[in-house]
Amino acid sequence: MLGLAYVSAGFKPKFKFNFPLFFGGFFMPNPYVPDQLAENLFREFAFYSPTPKQLAFHEASLKAGERLFLGGNRTGKTNAVCMEMAMHLTGNYPDWWTGYRYQRPINAISASISLKDTRDILQKKLFVGDIDGSMPPILHESTILEKTHTTIAGAWDTVKIRHISGGVSELKFKAFQQGESSFQGVKADFIHLDEVPNFKVYQEALIRTTSFDQEKTFLVCSMWPERGKDDLISHFLDYAPEGEVRDGRFYIMASWADNPYLKEDERERLRKSVPDWQLEAREHGIPVFGQGKVFTMKESEILVDPFDIPPYFGLVYGLDPSSSSGGTWGSVLLAHDRDNDIIYAVADYKLSNATPTEHASNLSQIIPEWCTGMVDPAGAGENMHTKEKTIDFLQSRSGLRLIKAHKANNTKEAMIDEIYERVRGDRFKIFASTKGIGCRHLVTEWRQYARDDNGLILKKNDHCIDALFYALNGLPYARTETQFRQDTVPHWKQAGYL
Repeated sequence: MLGLAYVSAGFKPKFKFNFPLFFGGFFMPNPYVPDQLAENLFREFAFYSPTPKQLAFHEASLKAGERLFLGGNRTGKTNAVCMEMAMHLTGNYPDWWTGYRYQRPINAISASISLKDTRDILQKKLFVGDIDGSMPPILHESTILEKTHTTIAGAWDTVKIRHISGGVSELKFKAFQQGESSFQGVKADFIHLDEVPNFKVYQEALIRTTSFDQEKTFLVCSMWPERGKDDLISHFLDYAPEGEVRDGRFYIMASWADNPYLKEDERERLRKSVPDWQLEAREHGIPVFGQGKVFTMKESEILVDPFDIPPYFGLVYGLDPSSSSGGTWGSVLLAHDRDNDIIYAVADYKLSNATPTEHASNLSQIIPEWCTGMVDPAGAGENMHTKEKTIDFLQSRSGLRLIKAHKANNTKEAMIDEIYERVRGDRFKIFASTKGIGCRHLVTEWRQYARDDNGLILKKNDHCIDALFYALNGLPYARTETQFRQDTVPHWKQAGYL
């Protein structure tokens, strides 16, 4: 690097300029350099050396007008896009640059979720850097010709930037919260959307670039998949393989491993700070939740062939009954190997259009008469067929031993987290459906269990999943038959038999 060359040659700077070099796409401490040299380093972007992932992203600009940099936190995705946009705005391209080059000033838009986010993240990266000097501004102050402010304190609306040709580029800041209408009536050569926008915002931004009739235009996104495989991410991932340009569309994914300066101890600290069900998205940028599948682990990791349950395994089941006539009932039976702390989902039940009496009779075929069940508290509602509260009916006439579980909606995330934690430790298994035994219904729901575009669990086709959650919630009440027979006061009564 130029700065290092001057220092190694014994050059004594006349000005203490404490900005770090941007090795491998990540900022690292830099020796002192003189003020004019510092400005030249900025103008030539000599402090930025892209990682292989970042370089591939830049090179794709030759063929792709739509690009997505999908990455976990701290993978250099936002830095890469901001760096590229700065090069286009100024016309200063490093010698290593192999992507598209503009020969003229450009109009650009940079946007995030809110104007505050735009200010604190994008504007800061481009023009401020970190106060402690750990990161310099990407654009040197000498490139700024004019700026106008928004109503948000410290936030800029428009910045005019000096271009190497002698002309002037223009950069506007916007927010997704302003809606797609904020992009209407504007044209841009380069639009950067940081984090996940509504797909309508993306579509409107795309129109703003495709309608621009000069040279090549770009719509570029940098984000981690906080809503999973939503419409926007599907727009890329379902269209072409990673790293391949197809009809002007391109995406790449980066993980913590792609940051050479994020040490393993720091990665481990980050892993511990993230819920397990978010880890794939946070660390690797893999869309595993949001609008998309909740359970994304390989089925080979959880499915096992059924076997005879040893008598020392504790049993407990979950029950999700319906109060409506003809509604769907779901149930899952768990066996707990306490010696190894492994949970097995060993049997399930799912049926519609049957009476409570029929359901109770069917359940008795798979649930031992001494086994305790955790029931959906919503089952306390009156059943339209029996005109009794469903739980009361099951208590008085079916012989089922039931404990009212916590409301599923309050425990779903905790249960999802627990399942992911157990799968990682090889401590959660599901009996595959074989010759009429196993968990056919649970596996089907497991594959379809998903979130909406707000990250909320979709309430459909989930009776066995809810029953699984109830059973997990009731794991402390799992008993062997021997334990049940030895209880002086049945544990289910102690817990509040219904």
